[in-house]
Amino acid sequence: MSDEFRAEDSQTQQTGGGEITIEDQVIYDYVSEEVLRYDGVSRMVGGITESFSKNILGREPATQGIKVTRNEDHISINVHIIVYYGVNIPQLSYDIQNSVKETVEEYTGLTVDAVNIGIEGIDKSGR
Repeated sequence: MSDEFRAEDSQTQQTGGGEITIEDQVIYDYVSEEVLRYDGVSRMVGGITESFSKNILGREPATQGIKVTRNEDHISINVHIIVYYGVNIPQLSYDIQNSVKETVEEYTGLTVDAVNIGIEGIDKSGR
């Protein structure tokens, strides 16, 4: 992914004083901050496209493990994570869902329809 954003990678809201544009990168930043603050999360992981970027291009994408789908001013967020061994996965997932939804809605004004959590593996190395 290049450093330039496509038109569908942002949300523009018209106000009485002009317009406000929220880029997807802003959402990625809020989501990653919220997810990684939980002790039970080892790291976020991406799919094949992100793996290609890391392995071939030698850089880790800023959107690692996060996908945002837009529908007008509503969004859905998919998060893929590795958790530490022994973590209560349902409780951790529930906490992350609520935290991400509240934070993104509060700071962007967008409506979050869903926060989907994919547990991609378990880190047995300890915390």
